[in-house]
Amino acid sequence: MEDAAVVLNAIAGYDPLDSTSIPAEPPDYTDGLKDGVRGLRIGVVPEYLGDGIDPAVAESVKAALVVLKSQGAVVEEIALPTSRAALAVYYILAPSECSANLARYDGVKYGYSDQEADSMWAALDATRRNGFGAEVRRRILMGAYALSAGYYDAYYKKAQQVRTLIRREFHDAFQRVDVLALPTSPTTAFEIGGIVDPIVMHANDICTIPANIAGIPGISVPCGFADGLPIGLQLLGPHLSEPTLLRAAYAYEQASEWHNLHPEL
Repeated sequence: MEDAAVVLNAIAGYDPLDSTSIPAEPPDYTDGLKDGVRGLRIGVVPEYLGDGIDPAVAESVKAALVVLKSQGAVVEEIALPTSRAALAVYYILAPSECSANLARYDGVKYGYSDQEADSMWAALDATRRNGFGAEVRRRILMGAYALSAGYYDAYYKKAQQVRTLIRREFHDAFQRVDVLALPTSPTTAFEIGGIVDPIVMHANDICTIPANIAGIPGISVPCGFADGLPIGLQLLGPHLSEPTLLRAAYAYEQASEWHNLHPEL
């Protein structure tokens, strides 16, 4: 975690050419990294330790929380029922944005361009046909459907409304705790090529997508193994809580040996 803090120090800061960048001086992320977690309030999210979560993953996360509690952290249960809808929300909003943005991709100004065609329109068609992979095409089609006339309100607008509910749910949770803890993935890491079904791959994002939908920072740290494959503990915090997340992750890392172990490949 110390190297992560050093890297964040190097890349954090205001970018006047980025409209999403915060015009403020970032802190030194290595400062206070080793202060420990005594008194830190950690919320355990039960929705991510039950149905759909591999029992071995849930047990490893619970064991990690016992370690943090032994170091002085205060652990309590925090329910986030609406956040389970984050996966569905994401796979409406992200493909919709993908479809809208890639509708402007023509291969003229940047990126891949097919130069073998005889006309501009043929070149545009060939660029999109040959430049987009299967997953990109799938998302364009999903997004085009969600944004089409008659479905916009039913899908895209509704997803934005649920997103607002999820953001409020996280905001309320952080009034009670400093950090939320849940698995990084519902299963262990899978072998290369072990999952080819896109639906299964999408479902594997269920634990990490909520942070993206809520727009909050998160960090993952190794917390166990099952069947020789690693398991991750994910810590989430409110806006600009990166120093707290790094401190909590560092404290757990130093109290365990999982980060020193590697799966047999």
